Order: sequence, then structure tokens, then C-alpha cells
Amino acid sequence: MRKYFFILSSLLCIFSFNAFSQKVENLLALKQKQPYDNIVSQQINSDSSVTSTLIWIKDVVKPHYHADHSEQVYVIEGNGQMLLGSQSIAVGSGDLIYIPKGMVHALRVIGKDKVMKVLSIQTPQFDGSDRVMVGKEGW
Repeated sequence: MRKYFFILSSLLCIFSFNAFSQKVENLLALKQKQPYDNIVSQQINSDSSVTSTLIWIKDVVKPHYHADHSEQVYVIEGNGQMLLGSQSIAVGSGDLIYIPKGMVHALRVIGKDKVMKVLSIQTPQFDGSDRVMVGKEGW
């Protein structure tokens, strides 16, 4: 009887683990899947609390803000100049940038024929509907 209980409890643990296991992605290994002019993105994960998106940028992300979302951007590859509110800062591989909701931000890739790869994490779940474009001189 103990043997069957052990087997049953082991199977229950295995199935429970699989039902609640986390998704693992190697972001360095992911490549863009299609040709693109300026920006292409690939959603990694999304639920009601958060959306994670991998984004490749060749030139510029135009100035905008999010009315309902805060965002964190982690630079995986490349270098750029980022507008955060009224500040312009240099960003590159390894940088993590926090952007509170309502803050105007933009990005310009630095270097000819270069591409930036970034991970954007937005909370709560992001569908793009709260993106408000802003006219900003020089961007």
C-alpha cells in the first residue's frame, strides 16, 4: 500500500510541477523571424499582470508615452540614445531603464547598420491601446 501511495504522490508532484512550471526563453538566441524596415517585435509572455516583448530596432522609436502602463526596458544588444522625459541619455547592452507611466520616451539607434535588441516589460498587460504619440523636435 505504501508503495502505491508513493507512486501516486510522485505522479501528482510531477503533474503539478508541469502545470505550474514557468516558461524559459533564451533571449540571446532569439532572432527576428521576418524582414523589417525599422521595428519588429515578438511577444514572449503576457497575462493580466504583465507583458514581455522582445523588440529589434534599426533606426528610431518615435516619442510616445503610455497612459496606463509603466515599462522597463533591458538592452540586450546594441547602443542608442534614449529620450526620458526631458533628458537624453546613452544606453547600451546591459542597461535597464525604468519608464513610469506618463513619461515621454523615445530611442535612436547609434551606429550605421546597427540593430538594438531590447526586452520591454510592461505592467499591467499591454495591448498597445494606451500608446500616445508625441511630437518632439529632433526625434
